[in-house]
Amino acid sequence: MIETTKAWARRAAQALACVVAFHPQVSWADGFTGAEFATWSKASQDSYIQTSVTMIGIVASEANSPITGCVDEWYFNSETVKNERNQRIRAIVTEYMDFHPSAVILAVVQDACGKFVTR
Repeated sequence: MIETTKAWARRAAQALACVVAFHPQVSWADGFTGAEFATWSKASQDSYIQTSVTMIGIVASEANSPITGCVDEWYFNSETVKNERNQRIRAIVTEYMDFHPSAVILAVVQDACGKFVTR
């Protein structure tokens, strides 16, 4: 079962990498910050947050990071929990408007689940 999950995660990461390579996101532009993120619709913000948390989980899984299970449980526990997490993340991105939203999202996840990479 774990091997199947890892294989799925690897394929998903490869597929996402292909999509991103051929369809770059606005967030890759120089100067993308929480201030710009705050101008997006709630639905667009939620989508960006969910995609970011999903990728954190996939990369953590590939890196055999101990936070993998926590990320899934912390964010994807239920729709209610996911909506609460999105609201909290939006508020924190607003506090740190000069930073890239992905960096803020990673910091929030690490605050909840521990450091991504252990050394």
